[in-house]
This record gives sequence, C-alpha cells and structure tokens, in this order.
Amino acid sequence: MLMTLSTLGATTLVVTPAANASTAPYSSELEWAIHKYTNVERVANGRRAVAWSSCVDRYAEGWAAHLRNTGRFYHRSWRTITSGCHKTYASENIAHYYSPTLSADALAKKIVGMWMNSPGHRVNLLSSKARTIGVGAARTSSGRWYMVQNFAS
Repeated sequence: MLMTLSTLGATTLVVTPAANASTAPYSSELEWAIHKYTNVERVANGRRAVAWSSCVDRYAEGWAAHLRNTGRFYHRSWRTITSGCHKTYASENIAHYYSPTLSADALAKKIVGMWMNSPGHRVNLLSSKARTIGVGAARTSSGRWYMVQNFAS
C-alpha cells in the first residue's frame, strides 16, 4: 500500500446516519465517511463540526478528479476556493492511497487518522477557522484513490 499526504493553508453536530441511510449530499460513500470521521476528530478535540458546502464540495470533487486524471499530486492555490466560493479562509488536505480492497468506511477512517498524525494536516483538520467542508474522492482503474478535503469559512 502506498499513501501520500500533503497540506495547504493554514452547536456540536457529528454526522452519523442510520444504517442504509443516504450519503447525500455526497456523490460517494467514501466522501461522506471522510466528512463523518473529520467531524468525529474535530468534536473529540473540542472543535465545532464542519458543515457541508456545495460550493466548497464542487472544488474538492473537481480537484480529486483532476489529480486522478493527470496522475499528478499537488495543491492548487487556496485563493481559488476563497474567490470562487466568496470565502475569507480556505485550506486543503490531499492524499492518495492504493487500496483496491478496503471498504469506504475503513479507507476514510485510515486517511483521516493519517491526516491527524501529520502536523500540517492536523492543523487544517482542527482549525477553528474552518466552518464548512467539501470532500472529493476519485479512483483510478488500478485502485489508487485521490482524496481532497477542503475547508472554508
């Protein structure tokens, strides 16, 4: 298994759906699970849960697809999100991980755990500035996942 992480930028609600509940508004179970485990970590560390933002999510999903399609692994400017979504703060965590067999829930838990164990990613994930989140996940035909987590406020 290969995993790479990268970071950019510097009412408690935990998302926990009932069994067989929809992952809406996310386009995949993995994206929803990353949001869920992000909020579990934020609440456990005394932070407010982040809410889904359709605008921020469009950027996260688009960037995950771009990374998958190009095979490259890098950040875009946080200004793309702040200007496109009319926000004043944005940060980004990205990861890629080869896993043809892990369930979406297990993969999300692993990736969020790895972000939490990386100082720069942890800062983004637990930032008190973050109010909203968008998550993108795109898989190659060989089983490599590209995941993007964008925060904004």
